[in-house]
Formats: sequence, structure tokens, C-alpha cells
Amino acid sequence: MRFEKSFRSDQEVILRFLDALGGGAAILSGNKKARPGFFVFAHTFIREFVEENFFRKEALLIQALVDNGFPSDDGPVGGMLAAQKKSREAGEHLLNAAKGWQAGDEEARVEVGWAASEYTSTMRQHLERLRNLIFPLLEQNISPGDEHRISEGLNTITFENSMKGDTDKYVKLIESLEDELREWR
Repeated sequence: MRFEKSFRSDQEVILRFLDALGGGAAILSGNKKARPGFFVFAHTFIREFVEENFFRKEALLIQALVDNGFPSDDGPVGGMLAAQKKSREAGEHLLNAAKGWQAGDEEARVEVGWAASEYTSTMRQHLERLRNLIFPLLEQNISPGDEHRISEGLNTITFENSMKGDTDKYVKLIESLEDELREWR
């Protein structure tokens, strides 16, 4: 399918981010150099890249499946929507705990580690489901016209993001998270 390439590059960026976030969570438990700002900054990626960009692209796939008879509250579509919700909740928990830690609540530090771990685990499973279930279902069930509409929608989202100058912004954000992790070690 033509549109899988767009998702592949986004998935690679997300996986790189998850590696950095997971590294931060792992270092957090035994390292006093770890700082809450890392996790607040990481939430920027979660909100802007994953929730406002990637999930918006996924909505096109989900709608195509619904249009082809898959129920929206069960099965693969329901699973995708549930995973999106769970990742949003874990991301919000991460942000709130990191802000609490920033404000001096040392107990929130543990919550940050848990939320980061929950987020990375949920998103890794979500990406696997997309690759191993959703893409094959789309390939088997959508028409060339549906595929063309999805591709056009993805191109529109990509164009809107490039007009905002977001093309390299998120890779640079990840690089700065990776740099901070190296300083913690």
C-alpha cells in the first residue's frame, strides 16, 4: 500500500522517542541526575507528534475500516482506539507527575517512572498492532479508491505539518532528549 511509507517513517521517529523516554525511565530510579524537565519536554513530543499528528493519520485508517464494516467499538478498530486512549492517559499522567516532581514532590518521581514505562509499553504494542494487524486488514478490505483517499488525507496532514516548519523539529527534540540522557550517565 502506498501510504505505509508515510507511517513507516513516523513509526521510526516514534520508536526512537520511545527508546529515549524508556532510557529516561530506566535511569530515573537509580540516578539523582535525572530531572523532571526531561519528562515535561518529552510530553511535547507525545502531544504534538503522536497525538496531534500520528493519531490524526491513524484516524484515516480507522475510518476506512469502519467504512468497510468493522465495528468502531470492538475488534481491531476498538483495540486501536483503546490503545490511543490508554497512551493519552499515560502521557497525561506522565506530564502531571513530572510537574508535581518539578514542584518539589519527590514521591511524584516514582509516578513519572511508572507513567513513562506505561506509555512506552502501550505505544510499542500499538505500533505492532498497526503493522501486523491494521495494515494487513486494510490491504485485504479497502478498495483502490479508499487507498487513494487515505493517501490524499495523509499528504494533506504532511503538507500542513511542513507548512508549520515541523519537519525536523521532532527529530531535534529527540536528539536533545538523547543528549540529556548522556549527561545523566
